[in-house]
Amino acid sequence: MKHFAPARMRVERDVVTRVTRVLKGKGKLNINVGQQVTPPEIIGEARISSGFRTLNLSELLSVSPRDVDKFLVGKLHQRIYKGELLAFKKEWLGGKKVVTAPTDGVLDFLNTETGELKIAFLPKNAKLPAGVYGIVEEVDEERGQAVIRTEVTRIYGMFGSGHSRDGTLHILRKNDDLIGKSEIQTGYEGYVLVGGSLFFKDTISAAISDGVSGIIIGGIDAGDYRGMAGGRLVFPRKLDNDIGISVVVCEGFGSIPIGDDIFKVLSEYDGKFVFIDGNKAVVSLPSPHSSSLVRIKNTKLPSLQSFGLKIGREREEALELKIGLRVRVVGNSYQGEQGKLVAIDDSLTLLPSGLRTYLATIETARRKLQIPVANLEIIG
Repeated sequence: MKHFAPARMRVERDVVTRVTRVLKGKGKLNINVGQQVTPPEIIGEARISSGFRTLNLSELLSVSPRDVDKFLVGKLHQRIYKGELLAFKKEWLGGKKVVTAPTDGVLDFLNTETGELKIAFLPKNAKLPAGVYGIVEEVDEERGQAVIRTEVTRIYGMFGSGHSRDGTLHILRKNDDLIGKSEIQTGYEGYVLVGGSLFFKDTISAAISDGVSGIIIGGIDAGDYRGMAGGRLVFPRKLDNDIGISVVVCEGFGSIPIGDDIFKVLSEYDGKFVFIDGNKAVVSLPSPHSSSLVRIKNTKLPSLQSFGLKIGREREEALELKIGLRVRVVGNSYQGEQGKLVAIDDSLTLLPSGLRTYLATIETARRKLQIPVANLEIIG
């Protein structure tokens, strides 16, 4: 008897595609159509309008909100620089608590009801690197964006949230670790962080506050995701959610380690520039090799008007389960486990739930598991 299971692409190596590089403010691009670019090459510069960051001094100093102003160093509307002393509190037995400025800016407002200090950023020039090896296909001066043909490796998650962003990839922990708030540091502004099996809600909030571009995780609490996705747990074809950070969930709901197939690829790109699109649940890892330019030059793509990227959950089809295929468990028991399919029973088995089903045996790196055929998907 033949058995079938959904086949879902999770990793797609060395794809020639297009990426869009966009100025973050009003500025000018300095490239031309047909030009060859390299990752560090500056292709434009813009003047970024000032934003702001808030620090909860009440929590950082362990004082009531109404007493925060007593420990503030300097005056409101005063210019400060990154690393400069913001607040200082002496404690018993010679101890002290010190808060320094996480960025250059102006002390804009102190809320004595919440204990939060608002720091307004100073306008600054922001240079836009190409970020990839590639060929410029389109330059739109009005929108401040350029389309570049390049080569990437793609990772397709289960679902996510957030607009397209970019940043330097940084692996925080092993693929099965829980990521707490203390893991997020001010030095991660503009980074795409790879966590383990779960980011806690306050960890995600800390990442947003510290200017992290994106998060790649194995699992997420269903309630936390519902908050990011506008109250939805369904996945319509077109999503446009954004809470100030891009999140790609690789495995599903709950605490689930990032699969070995995805984590291995991410580890290869640790410290490198990447793109992340939460709403499409796609991470694009640009080729770090200049030799990719040969293939990029010789590959023709559809016209810009018809070119599009299918999101991960559209890249599915049903295939016959065959011995030796690599599969992933999608049911409640052993969810996210991966292994090689080594056997499929010829007869039905009665489960404790009262259902009769065919069981498949998969061999993981640690053990052998018997899983209902309906709880498997093909990943390679």
